[in-house]
Amino acid sequence: MNIRLVCVEDGLDNTGFRKISSYIKSIHPNTKVAYVPTANHRNLIGVLMEKSGKNLNDSDIHKVAQFMAEGDIAAFSSMTQSAATVYKIIADIRRINPLSYIIWGGIHAIIQPEDAIKHSDAVCTGEGEFAFKILLELFKNEKNYTTTPSFWFRKDNNIIKNRNLPLMTPKEMDELPPLTYLDDELIYVQNKGFRSLNSNDFLKYTGLQYGTVWTIGCPLHCTYCGNTKFIEYDNAYRRLRYSSPHTIIKEIKRAISKQPYLSTVVFHDDSFLALRYKALEEFCKLYKEKIKIPFMVGGIIPNYVREDKISLLVDAGMNRVRMGIQSGSQDILDFYKRPTKIDRINKASKIFNNYKKYMIAPNYDIILENPIEKVEDTRATVDMLYEMPRPYTLNIYALRIIPNTAMAKDIKDRGVKVPPIDKNYFIDYHRTMGNCLVFILTFWKIPRWLYKIFLNKVYPVQTEQKYYPVLFRISRSIYYFKRSFDHIRFMDFSVLPGKVGYILWKFGIIKFWQHFICKRYHMPKKN
Repeated sequence: MNIRLVCVEDGLDNTGFRKISSYIKSIHPNTKVAYVPTANHRNLIGVLMEKSGKNLNDSDIHKVAQFMAEGDIAAFSSMTQSAATVYKIIADIRRINPLSYIIWGGIHAIIQPEDAIKHSDAVCTGEGEFAFKILLELFKNEKNYTTTPSFWFRKDNNIIKNRNLPLMTPKEMDELPPLTYLDDELIYVQNKGFRSLNSNDFLKYTGLQYGTVWTIGCPLHCTYCGNTKFIEYDNAYRRLRYSSPHTIIKEIKRAISKQPYLSTVVFHDDSFLALRYKALEEFCKLYKEKIKIPFMVGGIIPNYVREDKISLLVDAGMNRVRMGIQSGSQDILDFYKRPTKIDRINKASKIFNNYKKYMIAPNYDIILENPIEKVEDTRATVDMLYEMPRPYTLNIYALRIIPNTAMAKDIKDRGVKVPPIDKNYFIDYHRTMGNCLVFILTFWKIPRWLYKIFLNKVYPVQTEQKYYPVLFRISRSIYYFKRSFDHIRFMDFSVLPGKVGYILWKFGIIKFWQHFICKRYHMPKKN
């Protein structure tokens, strides 16, 4: 039985896909794993230059479909932004090989199973490792595979919906094989075709950083997040599950051995700091002993930011954090059903500020373009940023309403149209005064009298208002130059184009920088 596993997403930083593909390869050797990147990784310099990848054309779609059609089972993993591309690939597979059995998994399939099952034969609605194993065994032995848990099946114009398997336990997570990482995977190169994945590909798409996930689960239930669907299936998803610290350290060491030029590790966890102090302590001890490069923690929830945890992590090598604040309006936070108070956000930002000698400026997520915001909501967010301790950096988002989430249902009830899923998932923010001002505030706390003049020109995005393209370009350019320098100053070279960073490593410049220039940024030793 031939199996084709393909990930159709931006870049190569797809930890969930790497986990399931490594497991399926371990139990079915005749499995080919491939990545089909739909866009280039946008590092800070790439963002500044406004460069991104190109969508797959019809010729690309056909070549991917030909590869997939060679498998008895053709399985996809994708997020919602790539769903329209997967539609086209599947349609072409049907024409080339009608007997190929098509399975769709990943975030889109979990959040939008009703959509995914229209195009595929089966949809994975939960954690796929063990469920996929059951399906493959039944399929191979020509038994009734439509009973497989964690799957929906389309059969005779009917949809069979099975209950999900219980979530993986920490012990089971420890027993999974090492993640696929430069282990004979393939990559699709636009306008050319498939070839072996190599280090140059990671340099192009991920730069000098290694992305991974240690914990699974999130205690929150924010309505705009796809995690609401996981929790809807199984409330146990609110509990944090994680492999042993030894397992994640082993994974990172393996990645560094294959790419010794890596300059930072990025944890993409949803709620890393929700870990108990004891677990963090064990992890930090091992990381400090075994791994010699800094790490970044994303997915930080303000509620879980504590001085003792941050001190512990910084001492182990954490030099960057990313925290979701989303809004400075309590009404909007409540609308998101995000159980965070404004004073808790302020407290967390002050804790991060205590470590500005040892960390890159903290990175905060905000949503400034929300179709239900009032003027006072938008200005409350800007006011909070004005008072927040500097330095900090921002990720500014327009609210993308993911169909079939609690947010989509709420928005629809309020009379706001939910965009179809085949629209661009990532909505670029507008050149409004609000977006100009928040960029300026990251590097300059302007005098209050001038700030008030600017603030009076700030309106919600759905309000008809003047755009400031020149001011936007200037403020954003200053912001990104400052941010890039801050990264390099703290030994994080992931902001550079990957091949540039590799050359600097090859000639020993990065090593010189780390050992002779950046010593002063290390935490003082504890007595």
